[in-house]
Amino acid sequence: MAQDRQNLILPSDNGALVSQRDVSLNQITYESLKKAILDSHLRPGNKLTHDSLAKLLGVSRTPIREALERLYQEGFLVKLPRRGFFVAEIGVSEARELYELREAVETHCLALSMSKGLTNAQLDQLEELNHKYCELLKPIGTRDRLLVDRDFHMMLARFAGNQLLLAVLDSAFERLILKIRWDGFSTVRGIEAYNQHKTILKSLRTGNTAQARKFLAHHIKGACTRLLEHMGGATKSQFEVPNRSKITGVAFDLKDSRHQ
Repeated sequence: MAQDRQNLILPSDNGALVSQRDVSLNQITYESLKKAILDSHLRPGNKLTHDSLAKLLGVSRTPIREALERLYQEGFLVKLPRRGFFVAEIGVSEARELYELREAVETHCLALSMSKGLTNAQLDQLEELNHKYCELLKPIGTRDRLLVDRDFHMMLARFAGNQLLLAVLDSAFERLILKIRWDGFSTVRGIEAYNQHKTILKSLRTGNTAQARKFLAHHIKGACTRLLEHMGGATKSQFEVPNRSKITGVAFDLKDSRHQ
């Protein structure tokens, strides 16, 4: 019976029948590539080829093909005719829409949280994250600091208790974090964001929902404006192929995948 379960035949996304083992291999391959993108081992604009990825991960081209198509459907990759797959790079319109989504979801979750009543312990957790954010302030923005900022906002939204809204917000943060070029963010925005977090927390502690929502919306709009300004000053070309990248700690030479 155990053997039968191991060899269970299941339908794939394209309708073909595959074994449970193949499903697991496809999932592991997908998760490995997604993690490499989210961890910035594969950067926005990097070109991905089936042969190179298959050799690196020690799998056939089939799970690589399935994973790339899935990541493409989820917006992590773009697919160009006769050029192949590239790690997606955020555009101005998408950035603006993602921040509009953030503002709508986060301000609504904040109102839900306050209607239920935030505890001192919950507010203390937010204070602790904001303190950690402050400790990461440096002359230029760092990815770690941006991840802590995400954790602050996700925790505040989590207190609303709506898992569907939280999943939407988490997806928006994933798309922003994996696509943003990190270099060039100034410490001015970091200090400003830290102080805005403190202002939001003060309103939460006093129970002023309208004021807290106003400050949170202003904070998110400011982050959007800062990103759009940064994107306007970026000069690196889209869809470039670096000499080297890393996936799960393994050096990966991409020189042979450069488009001719």
